[in-house]
Amino acid sequence: MKTVKAPPDSLWSLTVDLLSAKVLVWVASVGRDAELTPEAHIYFFDRYRRLSQCHRRRGRPDKAERLQAKADVHYRASGGTDGPPYAAAMAMPRPTSFIRTEAVSRNRFSGPDDAA
Repeated sequence: MKTVKAPPDSLWSLTVDLLSAKVLVWVASVGRDAELTPEAHIYFFDRYRRLSQCHRRRGRPDKAERLQAKADVHYRASGGTDGPPYAAAMAMPRPTSFIRTEAVSRNRFSGPDDAA
């Protein structure tokens, strides 16, 4: 049986993941006193850790250490983990072709006036 390895994470996709998550957290917490849930901390921990590994592979140990420190902060704030972050079922199927509906009658109704 042949084992298929997942492709390595790209610097671009991990950075976009982190930035979009930070923007969503900021939008959700504007004007409120809010804190991240343990699940959100685990998400940030995972992304910072993977981004750190990516920078380490590219020969940037200083940046990798800074990102690993951020990952460790999020891990401690989450209270630990049972495993990798679980995927959320957020994807929707792609709609079929576009359907244009015109729901306006072209025939004039000239029935009795029943207005009371």
